[in-house]
Amino acid sequence: MELESLLSSLSESLESMGIKGYVVGGLVRDKLTNRTPKDIDLVVASDHQSIIDCVYKVLNVQSSFIDNKHQIHKVILPVKIGNTAISEVDIAFQNCDLSESLSARDFTINALALPLERYNDDNFLDHLIDPHNGIADIRGKIIRMVKKTVFLDDPTRMIRAVRIASSLQFTIDTKTNVQIKNDAKSITLAPMEIIGEELLRILENSKSKAYIEILDRLNLLEYIFPELVLTKGVTQPKEHYWNVWEHSLHTLDFAEHLMNGHQNSPIYSMAPWTVELEAHFSQLVNAKHSHKVYFKLAALLHDIAKPQTKTLDETGRTRFPKHEIIGAQTTKQRLESLKIDKKSITKVKTMIEYHLRPNHMLQGVNSPTRKAIYKYFKDLGESGIDVLFIHLADYLAAKGPDLTLSDWATRAKMVNHIINVHNEQNIETKKDKLIDGHQLMEHFNLKPSNEVGELLNELNEAQGLGRIHTYDEAIKLAEELINNNQG
Repeated sequence: MELESLLSSLSESLESMGIKGYVVGGLVRDKLTNRTPKDIDLVVASDHQSIIDCVYKVLNVQSSFIDNKHQIHKVILPVKIGNTAISEVDIAFQNCDLSESLSARDFTINALALPLERYNDDNFLDHLIDPHNGIADIRGKIIRMVKKTVFLDDPTRMIRAVRIASSLQFTIDTKTNVQIKNDAKSITLAPMEIIGEELLRILENSKSKAYIEILDRLNLLEYIFPELVLTKGVTQPKEHYWNVWEHSLHTLDFAEHLMNGHQNSPIYSMAPWTVELEAHFSQLVNAKHSHKVYFKLAALLHDIAKPQTKTLDETGRTRFPKHEIIGAQTTKQRLESLKIDKKSITKVKTMIEYHLRPNHMLQGVNSPTRKAIYKYFKDLGESGIDVLFIHLADYLAAKGPDLTLSDWATRAKMVNHIINVHNEQNIETKKDKLIDGHQLMEHFNLKPSNEVGELLNELNEAQGLGRIHTYDEAIKLAEELINNNQG
């Protein structure tokens, strides 16, 4: 069912019972800003059970979750509405005055209501209920708190203000900024899974570096990623243009620009970007977020352990031994506290733990060998692509304004080469295996053992590298390997 039809049916059902219903909050705001709605908030002027049953019938559901704190019924829909991403409807069954309900909302741009029966009208603006001048703030692109207590009433609203600002490209007004800074510590009382989800939604949007900086200026970041805040002022060797904090933010920014593909830029036009790479980063990791979001998160956090690992070697040179390993573990723990799902945590942890691996593969060589590339992707799987792009963003952020196009061209060319060779090897490895363990044991009269498994791995690698193409070639190579081991 389309959104307009659903709201019309709901309006008619409520009217037949003499009950008034309203759409409020984000749905009204999205209608005013011509955005595809992501959620539906309804206020129904009654809390009688028969009204609840009526709403359930129209929505084709039988039950809901009840948010006792806000007295809201959260209804999970069996299918998404029309072409929207709406899969949930929040319904407040209230006997109180509507203006009282709107005054309890977070921001003026969300403290708007529209009678259900007027949602589809061409002149719907004439029927908007706007007690807090939300329309003016939408036109002015301003996020303004409804009252000073909104953040103590619900601390998640502080990070939500930043997320809405990032989604709509709005500005948080001065008094709201000050209030968030004053109330920032109360975010520790908020459900961490909501904080985690809001953070990921911020990273979904463009220019996310600016909004991470806003989280920091509002004193919120120190309660979300305290280890990241500790990177401020931590100096690095001369090879790095910025300190660790600035470097981390710029790595995020460069990562985002790399995701935008071949722009009209001498830098990004050299970086690898194909339809296949775009599909890789657009692929969903879970029901809500893509590779791109977790890639950007890893870019931000990749050096999070540098403050605690900073040392001077015997020559007086600054080192950060094992910062990638410690940083990966620290990130895992922090993301677990934010209730991020295990699969996504593993992805981010892998990117951070291995973000130096391309450096090792590229160091001192004109071009990494096909075998080195095969082993790299064998170890990292699909995360190998993510790590290569972390490497590129990290390199750009290390050089900063000192970047030379010739050095960057060499670096980008090598990463392009790695990806191209990997794609060729992928074609080979996806072919049917030339030989299996049973055939090996039968041909060479071997018993089941680790030796057979190791031999099979060597043959599979040789096939992936394009060194063997037939069963006979596999047998010949196996014979050579067995003889070498016996010798």
